Amino acid sequence: MAELCFSITLHQGGSVTTVIDTPDAYRAGTTPVVVLAHGAGNDLRAPFMEFFATALAERGLAVVRFNFPYKEAPGQRPPDRMEVLVETYRDVVSASAKRTGSPPGPLFVGGKSLGARVASVLCAQKLVTPSGLVYLGYPLHAPGKSEEPRSSHLPRVGRPMLFVQGTRDPFGTLDEIREERKRLKLAGSLHVVAGGDHSFALPKSQSLRQQAELDGAADAVAWFVRKVLDAKKR
Repeated sequence: MAELCFSITLHQGGSVTTVIDTPDAYRAGTTPVVVLAHGAGNDLRAPFMEFFATALAERGLAVVRFNFPYKEAPGQRPPDRMEVLVETYRDVVSASAKRTGSPPGPLFVGGKSLGARVASVLCAQKLVTPSGLVYLGYPLHAPGKSEEPRSSHLPRVGRPMLFVQGTRDPFGTLDEIREERKRLKLAGSLHVVAGGDHSFALPKSQSLRQQAELDGAADAVAWFVRKVLDAKKR
């Protein structure tokens, strides 16, 4: 595997750090590329992001990670406005394509929590048209506010979506995710992280299963990517 780190200049001003992890058999324009955005409280170097970048590269995928602008500024800052996050994501996809060849090669977008939501809005607005989307803990609603779902835009995404969701996720229970997928007729798959919270962490009493659950989640992403691409060939 190899890692390339560089800076991307944004159309709205400023720049963000971007990292591309590639597998040993990487071929630009041919190897599937997965762009993953971080969650609200972390950045591209968070252990969660590092794990999935490495695990997916080991499974033959190239992974693009990047920081949103508020994470490039010093100190603790709240996330940028949604329009800033979406424009940043679009700029990263466009700029990284010059290095990965995707698009027009096979491209998937997604992220963790906030990053997953931004990716879905990006595609619902037709600013990027990937082969599919990967949600690592989709924030269906704020904890304790299930009556305010963040899902009305999902049917406009128009692409297969993989939801990887923990059974203890306060941002969206499995029943809620299943119901929304059915109600909105969303194409794609659901992978369950048994015992996982919003970051797929298991209770201490189940810690011996932690690595297996994380590996299973990475396997699910790799399987989903290849399933979607195989279907497009038929």
